[in-house]
Amino acid sequence: MNRLVLIGNGFDLAHNLKTRYSDFMLGLFKFELMDAENKPRRPVKNSIKDATDIKYKGTKLFTIHKELGLSRITYRDNLAQIQDFEGLQKFLNHYNIKILFPKTQSKGNQRAMAIPYDSILKAMYERLSSGDMKWVDVESIYYEHLKNIINRFSSDGQRVFDQKSKFQVEILHTEFHYLKERLEAYLTELMAETPKNFGTYDANFWSSIKGEFSKSERQRLNLGEAERFPELVHILNFNYTDTIYKYEDHRRSPENSEASVDFNFIHGEINKPNNPMIFGYGDETDEHYSVLEKLNDNQLFEHIKSFGYFKTGNYHRLLRFLESDYYQVYIIGHSCGLSDRVMLKHIFEHKHCLSIQLFYHKRENGMDDYIEKTQEISRHFDDKRALREKIVPMPDCLPLSSLSLSRR
Repeated sequence: MNRLVLIGNGFDLAHNLKTRYSDFMLGLFKFELMDAENKPRRPVKNSIKDATDIKYKGTKLFTIHKELGLSRITYRDNLAQIQDFEGLQKFLNHYNIKILFPKTQSKGNQRAMAIPYDSILKAMYERLSSGDMKWVDVESIYYEHLKNIINRFSSDGQRVFDQKSKFQVEILHTEFHYLKERLEAYLTELMAETPKNFGTYDANFWSSIKGEFSKSERQRLNLGEAERFPELVHILNFNYTDTIYKYEDHRRSPENSEASVDFNFIHGEINKPNNPMIFGYGDETDEHYSVLEKLNDNQLFEHIKSFGYFKTGNYHRLLRFLESDYYQVYIIGHSCGLSDRVMLKHIFEHKHCLSIQLFYHKRENGMDDYIEKTQEISRHFDDKRALREKIVPMPDCLPLSSLSLSRR
């Protein structure tokens, strides 16, 4: 019997890495506010402010309005010290800075042909202003905007997908490419500041990952003494970071040291052209997906994850593992949201999947997210009886802290 280990963003967060959605967006706006100091400015009519347009591949994403005559040194120092989005809002208010998002977009200089456009950057900025967001929501917001574009109807009830719609999709994808590019730059800088390895933690960590099946699991699955340990461990990493590699040598595990460990960065890696980042949406069972197919426009699928999987052999490596033998699933820091629904559904409902064990997050207030995670997992099951049979009860699960992770 084997073990499939799903690694999600909670794994990086457990290492005190700032990989939350709010961390990334804070970094994005801090970068643009700093970089705007080096970009051309234009005066704002009837105002003591000037304006800097933030553009990507010719498309204006947003505009920064800032008062003239501010001390650049003080401005830069204060901006660099911001630690959270609340601090960013205070900074903007202190310097009377406005971040404005365009309500329309036009091709080239054809202002007469301006088309209404609902910016995803604006939507994310406004959501952050009202509170934190889960990482998966970035991809969900993209898909919601895509659905809004295709769900336009004429007065007689006919779906409208015309040149205006296609241009809106084009701008949506420009924004999303910008986000992907900034995300890679943000994570690259973040990982450059982390230790090269967590060597002193290797043994304990890998003992947990490669360790024997629990007594209750062996009894429930009727495993013999010779089947106490997994033969193959497949690490399915949904993160773009290489945090898992910093636990250098899985052979240091005092238990099951000879077991084979396969690393699969299913969504790609930062700065790896042969394994590019896959950033998009992955629920092909959504009722609107069939509408996308019927519209017969390939650009609609540019950020659907399934097509990104074709760029590498990672997905087929996963399929070979699933078909090779029975397996247990470990879930470590993965939200199990709908953005990865097709893949997770295949993993969980597969005939070879015998159990699903959660490493839950124990909060400072004593509460945990075990029930919340099981609710997320349930959305990937059509067969609810199988769901109840496969999920390991909470008394037999452990908190994420039990993995002896490095805290940097």
